[in-house]
Amino acid sequence: IRREELFLCSKVWTTTIERGPAAIRAQLERTLADLGTEYLDLYLIHWPVPGHHVEAYKTLEGLVSEGKIKNIGVSNYAVEDYQELKDAGIAILPAVNQIEINPFLHRKNTIEFFQKEGVVLQSYRSLRDGKAFEDPALKSIAEAHDKSPAQILGRWCVQKGYVYTPKSVKKERMIENAKVFDFELTEEEMVTLDNLTDDGAYETFQALYRKCVNRDTSKDGTMDGVKMEITAD
Repeated sequence: IRREELFLCSKVWTTTIERGPAAIRAQLERTLADLGTEYLDLYLIHWPVPGHHVEAYKTLEGLVSEGKIKNIGVSNYAVEDYQELKDAGIAILPAVNQIEINPFLHRKNTIEFFQKEGVVLQSYRSLRDGKAFEDPALKSIAEAHDKSPAQILGRWCVQKGYVYTPKSVKKERMIENAKVFDFELTEEEMVTLDNLTDDGAYETFQALYRKCVNRDTSKDGTMDGVKMEITAD
């Protein structure tokens, strides 16, 4: 397989983001060595660590100039985090924002904002870790198509235009999860799935965001620098 046929992606972890540019460069060099390649196609900032993520992003811009990475992405960025980057005068806009997206956490306003900005949305927890497979509406749609609930969730992502990234350690599940291109959900089914998010999901998400932006840093367990009000929906 030629290198250009592969798309290699990795992330900068929160501890490295806090430690600064030299640590970020060192982590990238280790990653490149481990993968046996000279560049990454996409390098993501894992969380918008307060007081550090803008500097980290600008470090990645330098790595783009050096040819070490092709595209910069972010992960778990709220609208307000993205705006902080723009206000800081970044030269390269993020190609991707990797966030949790599924019918049970469908942040329509956030999604619309990033789509208007031209940022590709990559879904993680597309399958909700299997915790929603017994939802009656989801099961009904799955039965109508003779598909699994996981395949319905995957197809929903595809039809919405999100990058679908299912996760499994089992080969048979990987094969099943990938079979989402031989059927199509109706408009009515899409609307049903679009509206499975309740207000409690937004509250849970916001609490998780506050907890995780400082995770594994020297401020882990504190709200130091954390944006307490973000666009959650």
